[in-house]
Amino acid sequence: MAQQLNCDRPQGDVEVRACIRLRYELADERLNDVYKQLIGKLSKEEKALLAEAQLGWIKVRDNTCEFEVYQNRGGTGHRGFLNECLERITKQRTGELEKYLQR
Repeated sequence: MAQQLNCDRPQGDVEVRACIRLRYELADERLNDVYKQLIGKLSKEEKALLAEAQLGWIKVRDNTCEFEVYQNRGGTGHRGFLNECLERITKQRTGELEKYLQR
């Protein structure tokens, strides 16, 4: 039976990397939830603009994080550093979309 992942006290590099990935995945889920809430409140034109903006944002986020961790490519920590960057920038974007929800 698989051991339960304890991200409060990860044991070893494998668990640390798994917890970093999990934090990013949770941040991405939250972003998607907020995006869906916002899309539901918009006109057809606003939905199209937001969808286009979001696709552009994803490209910028991914390229920014690839650049940020470029020096670590090939190293064992590369994926972890990349997921930390993705999580940070995803949370920032979620905050931006939440502000639009409050309008």
